[in-house]
Amino acid sequence: MKKYILQSLVACFGLLATVNAGNPDRAGGAGATQLLVNPYVRGVGLGGSNTASARGLESYYLNIGGLAYVKKMEIQASQTRYLVGTDIYLNNFGIAQALGENGSGGVLGMALTYWDIGNIPITTTEAPDMTLGTYTTQILNLGLAYSKTFSNSITGGLMVRYISEGTSSVNASGVTLDAGVQYQTSLNAAKKIKKQDFRFGIAVRNLGPDFAYQGTGLTANTTVTSTGATRKTLFGSQPFNMPALANIGAAYDFRLDKGEETYDHKLTLNANFNYNAFSSNIVAIGTEYAYKNMFMLRTGYAHQEGNFSDTEYKNPQYGISFGVGFGIPVSNTTDLAIDYAYQPTVIFNGIHSIGLKLTLGNNK
Repeated sequence: MKKYILQSLVACFGLLATVNAGNPDRAGGAGATQLLVNPYVRGVGLGGSNTASARGLESYYLNIGGLAYVKKMEIQASQTRYLVGTDIYLNNFGIAQALGENGSGGVLGMALTYWDIGNIPITTTEAPDMTLGTYTTQILNLGLAYSKTFSNSITGGLMVRYISEGTSSVNASGVTLDAGVQYQTSLNAAKKIKKQDFRFGIAVRNLGPDFAYQGTGLTANTTVTSTGATRKTLFGSQPFNMPALANIGAAYDFRLDKGEETYDHKLTLNANFNYNAFSSNIVAIGTEYAYKNMFMLRTGYAHQEGNFSDTEYKNPQYGISFGVGFGIPVSNTTDLAIDYAYQPTVIFNGIHSIGLKLTLGNNK
C-alpha cells in the first residue's frame, strides 16, 4: 500500500513540475513581496526546498503544518544581511508553545519579521539635492499560528499574518492567511529502527484581500488656474494583490549508518515545486547531512525561469545556497542550535543569514 502511495505522490509531483511557468505576465502586479524572502536560516541553506521536512519554527515560512512537531517550547531569533552593500537587514523572532503533554492539544506560535532599511534622504522637485534630512520605512509582519497533530502521520496548521509597510505619511496594512499539511510514513520497514523516513507536504501562502496605500503623503497642493487659489488634492492609490503561492514538496531520509541499531548519520533529500500567482514558478532541491542533530551541512538550488539568462531579470533569492548548523545540548531536554546560510548573488555581495534557536522538550 505504501508503495502505491509513494508512486502516486511522485507522479503528482512530476505532473506539477511540468506545469507551464506560472504567471510571468502578472509579474509586478502584487505588492508586499517581502513575504517572499525567507528569514529562517535552515530553509535558506536548503534553497527553500523543505516544504515537507520543515519542523518547528522553521515551518512559519514554508509550511505551517510542521509547527505541530514542537514538543514543549521553541524560541528563535535570526538576522539576514540582504544584498551586502545595501545596508538592508531582515530581523526575525519567533516563539512556539505546545499545549498539553508533548503538544497533544496542538501548538501555538508567534513570529515577528522586521525590515531595517536605514535612513533614506528626502528629495523633492524643489529640493533634489538631499538637504531636507532623511526618513525611514516601516516593513513588518506579525504572524499568529496554530498547528496540530491529527495522527501519527498527519499534521496541519493555519497562520494569520498582519502586514504593515510604509512611511510616517503613507502606509498600507492588512491580513493574510497561510495553511499547510504534512504527511510522513516509513518506507524502509525492514530496518529495526522504524523512523518516519518519507515526508510529503503541501501549503498555500499569502492568501488575502487587496491592499492600498493611504495617508497624507498622497496629497499635494495644487493651484487653480482661474482664481490662483491653492487647494489640497488627494491622489488615490491603486490597490495591489498579495503574492499568493502554493508549495508542494517531498523529502526522504537516507540512513548512512552501517549497523541496524543506530540512526546517527542521516542524509535528507528535499524537493519542492512552488506555484506562483504573480511570477514564474520555482523548482527547488536541497540536501542536508546531519550527524546526531549536532552537526549539519546543507546545500540547495532554486531554479526560476531566467536564472541562466544574461538579459532577463534574476531574482537574487533564487540560485545556489549553502548552510551549516551546530546543535549544542544544554541539558537532557534542552538544545541550542546555531545556523548560518549564504546565497551568492549576481548583484552586490550575497545574502548572509545567521540564527539561534533554543529547543525545550527535545523535538527529535
